[in-house]
Amino acid sequence: MENKVKDLKIYGSGSSSGGEYNKIRIMGEGRINGDIECKDLKINGEGTVDGNLKAVNTVSIMGEGMLDGNVDCTDFKVNGEGGVDGNLKAEGNVTVRGESDVKGNLNAQKVKVQGELEVKGELFSDEVKVTGNISSGGDCNAEIFTVEGGLTINGLLNADIVKINLYWPCKVHEIGGSEIIVKKSGKLSFLGLKLIVTPGGQNELTADIIEGDNVYLENTTAKVVRGTDVTIGSGCKIELVEYTNSFKQDEKSEIIDNKKI
Repeated sequence: MENKVKDLKIYGSGSSSGGEYNKIRIMGEGRINGDIECKDLKINGEGTVDGNLKAVNTVSIMGEGMLDGNVDCTDFKVNGEGGVDGNLKAEGNVTVRGESDVKGNLNAQKVKVQGELEVKGELFSDEVKVTGNISSGGDCNAEIFTVEGGLTINGLLNADIVKINLYWPCKVHEIGGSEIIVKKSGKLSFLGLKLIVTPGGQNELTADIIEGDNVYLENTTAKVVRGTDVTIGSGCKIELVEYTNSFKQDEKSEIIDNKKI
């Protein structure tokens, strides 16, 4: 973007029209009406963009920000509360420290969450790392997907490596991957997040189908588990296990049927 493009700064309370800018700073309470193209956008306080946003570099929300359209940027950062009322595409990283919700799809190279992320559509990323809670209305696709906390995925969780440490009740329709590890864990008191306990006194993963090459499960309820090497640890209730090489079962888990295929 050429240097002659001016900066936009809103201090205190104010509004401006959309257009093409260099750097945009909202310090206080500000609204921009219309589509925006800029080098980067920083909100420190309360800011609203009523239109689509395209940033060459970074979109940063420190406080509370609402972006009422599609967002296309290199990096997207939230430290507080940030919402996107459309699709979010980041060529680099999406980093959330606090709460963020995306009404459409999320596409990024890496997603890192310390807090809570809600995606109404589908999620695409090379790596997803969550300490807290993540939810998706559609499928989640990644190379590496790790969660310490909770998750709710209404579609397919598809990743080469899936690692879930259960601190809250987790629910997913289907999991597919090369290495799938689900373990029970203790409290997340260091996060300052409230621990939710299931009626049975322990947090668990509920899924219809879990399918991978190497599968290790604890505190999991599932209809079907398929894999090359399958290990069912403690606290599991599985209707059917299908395996091609090896199968191990903890005596404290309940499995209705198992078959070597």
